[in-house]
Amino acid sequence: MLVSMTVRNIALIENLVIEFHQGMHVLSGETGAGKSILVDSINLVLGERADRGLIRSGCDKASVEAMLDISDCPKAKDILAEQELEAEGNLLTIQREITTGERNLCRVCGVIVPLTFLRRLSEVLVDVHGQHEHQSLLDPKKHLGFLDSFGDSAFNAKKAAVAEAYHAWKAVSTKFAALRKENAQRVERQAYLKSQVKELDEAQLAIGEAEQLGAEKERFQSAEQIDRALRSAYELSYYGNREQSAFVKLKEAAEALHRVEELDERYRALAVRMDAASYEAEEVGIELRSLLEQVSFDPERNETILERLDLIRRLERRYNMAADELVNHHEEIRDELNHLGSIEDRMKRAESEYKQRLSEYRSLAAELTTARQELARWFEKTMEDELRDLGMQRTRFACVFEQPSPDQKKIPSVEGDDHVAFYIAPNPGEPLKPLDKIASGGELSRLMLAMKSAGAAHEGIPCMIFDEIDTGISGHIAEVVAEKMASIARYHQVLCVTHLAQIAAMADCQYLVKKNVEGERTFTSVTPLDAPGRVNEVARLIGVSSQDQASGFAHARAILNAAVKWKKQNRPC
Repeated sequence: MLVSMTVRNIALIENLVIEFHQGMHVLSGETGAGKSILVDSINLVLGERADRGLIRSGCDKASVEAMLDISDCPKAKDILAEQELEAEGNLLTIQREITTGERNLCRVCGVIVPLTFLRRLSEVLVDVHGQHEHQSLLDPKKHLGFLDSFGDSAFNAKKAAVAEAYHAWKAVSTKFAALRKENAQRVERQAYLKSQVKELDEAQLAIGEAEQLGAEKERFQSAEQIDRALRSAYELSYYGNREQSAFVKLKEAAEALHRVEELDERYRALAVRMDAASYEAEEVGIELRSLLEQVSFDPERNETILERLDLIRRLERRYNMAADELVNHHEEIRDELNHLGSIEDRMKRAESEYKQRLSEYRSLAAELTTARQELARWFEKTMEDELRDLGMQRTRFACVFEQPSPDQKKIPSVEGDDHVAFYIAPNPGEPLKPLDKIASGGELSRLMLAMKSAGAAHEGIPCMIFDEIDTGISGHIAEVVAEKMASIARYHQVLCVTHLAQIAAMADCQYLVKKNVEGERTFTSVTPLDAPGRVNEVARLIGVSSQDQASGFAHARAILNAAVKWKKQNRPC
């Protein structure tokens, strides 16, 4: 149970310590005094979303610390053990700190823990029923969850088995659907891939080939230029003593001069020089021929390289990838083509597995439906008994298992095949109708309280908090609701925020929430009430506004005395 709570700098609360006990606690006070702030503080320490707007004006951080006795909560101990945490003397401390910056902290037993762990732990410790939670009864989609929450361990095991079977079916279904889609596009895809494979087969690309050919092309470009220059020089200067070569012309010129060298010394000198020139031309020609033999230029090879590079560049542009990537792509599309060729066999296997998983799911879902229908019969009777106690004596309550229309396909779900909606007939002679269509606000409040009461002995959550469960009720029904909440307090610690005198009077511990102004600041205080204080507060709740209204105070005392008498008669010693 909740032992104490310390609140610092939350909204109008500066520093507040509240101690709790067993039984039923009531928080009352004027509207706007800060009762909801206390509920917000409890929600915060239990792991709800941190709203920085809760931080008191002028402060940079706020915190809430709760101490809980978990002596009778083995689930909480098991969860703590998972993180190697242990409550000292069965007293568990939880602290939540929020700041105006980015840093928010959750501590359990003094150790910083993730928010998800705190939420998981708090789920087995405290059940908070907010002001508007009964409105969730108006959503038929949530009715199945309400019903299932009353299932025992055997029922929950069946639910877990259905969930596991569903996920197994879902995985196979997704795979089978992908194969069907793939098969529908298979023929077109195969034709497309075959054309690519054929083209790349013919190309016979190799890793590094484009780079090697590019380098060879550059060498050939230089070799061709050198070959042209050397060949031209060779042909003009020597070229095998041909008539048009420089060597032949120079030799003929020398011979012409030798024929007249006896006539003049100058002619002799020129003839000698011409001989030297012809010898030089001959030597140059021979050297050029030697160089030509050394230069390697193959025009046919050069043409082959250019054609090959042109093919590679065209393929690169078409496939939008480099030549080396094309080699890998070639293997990939070949593998895909082989993969598509085996799709029929894979589809047969997938279809067989799909049917098997679906059959397993349907079998387990049918077992769950049977168990759920048994649970529904118990739940219907229990709810009618609870509603009878709450002044709805002849109300009929039913869990209707809705069937899909004949043209609607029955699709598996993680919750099973059932769609459950709550129906009620508040008045005798009237047919059952959907709860969300006919229930009034007061009836919704009593229905939710009936569910909480039905689960009081069933659930293991030690502390239950009700934030204005009395919405839409008054008069005798308020007294009945008060008795019902006191009955819940037999099994749970109960904290209740209320505006009704009948509920406040039934409390074992009552607190007055009050707003005070000191200087320029507003503060919320929470004061435990003694017997006279309780008389004053109950009188205020029934409308007594002056100390002179003796009859009003007498009425308040009568309500309190009646509550004490009822608890003596109906609570175990």
